[in-house]
Amino acid sequence: MQVKYIEKQKVLFEWHQHDCFELILTIGAQGRGFIGSTIHAFADIDLALIAPGVPHTWDSQPPYDSAELVVVILWPKTLLACAIAELADLQSWLDSIASGLVFSRDTAEQVREQCLALNTASPLNRLTLLCEILAELRVRPAKGIRLDHSRNSERLARVQTWIASRVDTPPSLAQCAAHINVSTATLKRWFAHELGCSFSQYCAQLRCQRAQHLLATERRPIGVVAQQCGFTSAAYFSQFFKAHTGMTPGAYRRQFSWRKR
Repeated sequence: MQVKYIEKQKVLFEWHQHDCFELILTIGAQGRGFIGSTIHAFADIDLALIAPGVPHTWDSQPPYDSAELVVVILWPKTLLACAIAELADLQSWLDSIASGLVFSRDTAEQVREQCLALNTASPLNRLTLLCEILAELRVRPAKGIRLDHSRNSERLARVQTWIASRVDTPPSLAQCAAHINVSTATLKRWFAHELGCSFSQYCAQLRCQRAQHLLATERRPIGVVAQQCGFTSAAYFSQFFKAHTGMTPGAYRRQFSWRKR
């Protein structure tokens, strides 16, 4: 279990994902949270729970270039898997989360002090506090976020991580199959059944997320962004980007123009 306690620092727009649960409490900021393909607005205080393997990022908006405080709690996806009934029930609830949950302002305020207490708690007390927080969140209403796919296979997760590290030049289906020692037919079936999309669609999703990050955080020409995301044609990149986000690369970038002043 890991706790990050970040005071008065910029809210960085950077897509990332990891193989553990993340509970993130943001205080004193205003902006948008991106979880998979879902966007939610927040102000003053925000609390979200993100399932393993789900790409996500946060972005502040003027005049809030930084947050007063961000508490990030990370724990292994099977941390509470044991024979203790109460913990097993919490683990079962966590496993049922398709992608993520966004909680109300009232709920965030309800668990605020417990989240803050994690910073100075001993390792054992941290685990106790986490269980108390999750027990409270379990009975609270929340907005469920669901991706178009799930992440049920450990071997498929290895492929996802490998593809994410090579977004500019994604490996082929055959290369990915060889990477985890399965047939291309098996891997193709996993993408269809477990992720709900084709191999090419999944690669396209990652390339789009990479493009979103570059457009939001850097001044590089759109043609250069296209190349860094594996597109040889800026025109095709613009068409691809609009099909996935509903806006052109230029229009998307203008939303974040204040960041680059």
